[in-house]
Amino acid sequence: MHRIKRLESVSATRYLIHLEEGESFPLNKTEVEHYGLREGMFLEEGVYRELMEELLPKKVCRRAMYFLLKTDRTEFQLRRKLRDSLYPDFLIDYAIDYVKSFHYIDDVRYAAAYIDYRKESRSRLQLINELKEKGVSRGDIEKAFEQADLPDEEEQIRYWQQKKRYCPEEADRKEREKFYQFLQRKGFSLSAIRRVLG
Repeated sequence: MHRIKRLESVSATRYLIHLEEGESFPLNKTEVEHYGLREGMFLEEGVYRELMEELLPKKVCRRAMYFLLKTDRTEFQLRRKLRDSLYPDFLIDYAIDYVKSFHYIDDVRYAAAYIDYRKESRSRLQLINELKEKGVSRGDIEKAFEQADLPDEEEQIRYWQQKKRYCPEEADRKEREKFYQFLQRKGFSLSAIRRVLG
């Protein structure tokens, strides 16, 4: 038997159910009323199983699909969104397995699309760092780069030179240093910068 320690109201229509053994899970007001849940009561084993094996797995999968409907996400980002929705880790794992089985999340595909969209304005190093921040593994990033048709570093430096309207012949020492630092912060190698700008 599982005893409800606390019903925590987290919004006007949502509760976080805390059990004495430390488990917690979200339910909406209608579900709380349907099961007649209240603090201090014991959940019958049948009700507990229905919640954990039927209701909550369906809810967490629907929530995951809702988040993916709005925008493509990495596994890390989806896990974070589901955690923010107060689902416990075992249900999050279930939802991740579910969406992966339909290829709704695929970190290599996500990374390849990210690289393709930003490849003109970002260096390889910058793209790697941005994808790592989104929780994409180094292995998946490398696989995505294998699929990418990247411009070479010198082309990208020329892009920024044109965009920033930087003319090496007219720039003074301070402007030159500032632009070099800007390119280095973007992740371009010093050797490539020198080859393009002299």
